[in-house]
Amino acid sequence: MSAHYKSLARRTNPETVALFPLNGTVLLPGCDLPLNIFEPRYLNMIDDALKGERLIGMVQSENDNLKQIGGLGRISQFSETEDGRYLVVLKGLKRFRLGEELKTTSPYRQAHIDFDGFEADADTHNAKQTSEALSESGRSDRAALTVAMKSLAKAINVQVDWDTLKEIPLPLLVNQAAMISPFQAEDKQSLLEAATVDDRRRLLIGLMHLYASQITDDGDQPTQ
Repeated sequence: MSAHYKSLARRTNPETVALFPLNGTVLLPGCDLPLNIFEPRYLNMIDDALKGERLIGMVQSENDNLKQIGGLGRISQFSETEDGRYLVVLKGLKRFRLGEELKTTSPYRQAHIDFDGFEADADTHNAKQTSEALSESGRSDRAALTVAMKSLAKAINVQVDWDTLKEIPLPLLVNQAAMISPFQAEDKQSLLEAATVDDRRRLLIGLMHLYASQITDDGDQPTQ
């Protein structure tokens, strides 16, 4: 499946996409994002996406101002509840840069997008755990991330299956941890915009230690 999504990410280059602004949420390549859709305009967005290539652009917003970099996702799972909600899972394909918004009659926002500078994102889908395990630097990188993850998990009192995490290739582990960690919106955006997975890993480690120390000292999550 990873090779399939790598190929899909490389060949999927829409010029425009429907936008789902959701502050505090980012979508990174290779990761799944579950969504509970209930607003009428976004129910309409999902209906339209399912008629086409099932693509959604996740982007953070602040006072209706959209961030300039978001994540392109493809609906990989879909179900409808008895009360009319949609439960969907987006698979992150790659990041995009936001262009001009479209003037449209649809109830949801749409915009031109481009993928310049994000060509390497597709490689994340086919990352291999074995190649990293054979490298001393790869083992060191994973060890440093694990220490930071354990520090944050202890601070927020979350139980983690560390043995299962050992089986996840490092680039995917970095992206998943960046998405689910309890960071402020601006910090998540910084993680999304990191040029490479290695840059994201280093930033993630720093943020995890920072948040863990502030939560431990203050008994609460840090604020901007």
